[in-house]
Amino acid sequence: MAKAINYPTTEWLEKWEDDYMDKHPDERIEDFKALREKAEDAWWMNEIDHDRPTPFDLTPEQEKVAQEARKGMARAVNAYGKEVKRERKPNEAKRELMQAIAAGLADYGAEITNPERQVDFEWQGVRYSVTLTAHRPPKK
Repeated sequence: MAKAINYPTTEWLEKWEDDYMDKHPDERIEDFKALREKAEDAWWMNEIDHDRPTPFDLTPEQEKVAQEARKGMARAVNAYGKEVKRERKPNEAKRELMQAIAAGLADYGAEITNPERQVDFEWQGVRYSVTLTAHRPPKK
């Protein structure tokens, strides 16, 4: 069963408006409708922060449609809209560095978890990982 939506009460809105006016004495509010909208926004943001239902939530059917629409959005396409399969070239320099690091840690039972990224080993009963990061050259 869906939870009921809690709407802001007039008392809560007026208290929020009074608190706002007390905290912002220098601000001249001429449009009280705008102040009421701020108070309502604060109410709904609080409801969202506490993971409570709001009138803006999607229905289960709408959520299903949204999930279907998001599927497959991250794909590579060429200028003509045709899907392209991206092949990642192996980084031989990183592989060579990882081999050297693993060889240096061989006494500690080093094993290469990812040939271009991570070496795991154990020292004094504690498991460690070394991760290698290749930084991009600085922009000119």
